[in-house]
Amino acid sequence: MTYKQEIINFYNARTNYDNDVTLNRAIALFDYVTPSPGQSVLDVATGTGNIAITSAQKVGPSGYVIGIDIATELLKIAQQKIQAQNLSNVELIEVDAQAYQPEPDKFDVIYCSYAIVLFPNILKILENWYRCLKFGGFIAFTCSSENSYLALLIVEACAKNGIALPNLHEPLGTPERIQHLLTQAKFDQIEIHPRQMGTYLSLEKAQGKWNGQFWLHIDNPLRELTPPKICQIKASYDEEIAALETEQGVWHEELIYYVVARKT
Repeated sequence: MTYKQEIINFYNARTNYDNDVTLNRAIALFDYVTPSPGQSVLDVATGTGNIAITSAQKVGPSGYVIGIDIATELLKIAQQKIQAQNLSNVELIEVDAQAYQPEPDKFDVIYCSYAIVLFPNILKILENWYRCLKFGGFIAFTCSSENSYLALLIVEACAKNGIALPNLHEPLGTPERIQHLLTQAKFDQIEIHPRQMGTYLSLEKAQGKWNGQFWLHIDNPLRELTPPKICQIKASYDEEIAALETEQGVWHEELIYYVVARKT
């Protein structure tokens, strides 16, 4: 199975994606920057359309919003929500963000909530966003710290068993790396707003956060391993988690960076 098909299958299976948590963490991007009436907006990896629909309400009938995604089932949900709200200024397109090449200087705003790390070449994506953004326009996206979702423990458990697992969150996992990539892509007026959404989990829940195999990364070596090897790695992971248990439980970091940058 290709990496792209893995992404499609993973998100198409999440038809219960919409809840208070996923909605609130997405539209929190509007706490930092918001489109104005009459503007044009691109929502990359729109999913069930939370960002696209909120943007459409903000830009009004004189503006327009395009939402793109490759998850057909989530786009169906987004379309149902758009129709239920009688919005006529939103268009949904089923297309890979890496293949989507609109004309230069098309959008005032580009949003991407919780998806930028899934693109194999983040710099190339940022450069494309810069190209199709109007001067004075902004991008706004979210990404996670390199240790969110117990990622460093998962990587370490693999390393103990001779497997080099790339950390999905590493490229944008610190404010310094975010700043560096955006500067490379020629953006400026960069703002990085951290929000800690982590919590303590029971040992059982923390150990259950990873099954020893699933990992959304284009260079995922776990796909090729035998079941006994997977079990061996999972045992290492469970052992590491157990060593971190306190009276409060196991800390599960979810440090989200809300990032805004402009084309000036």
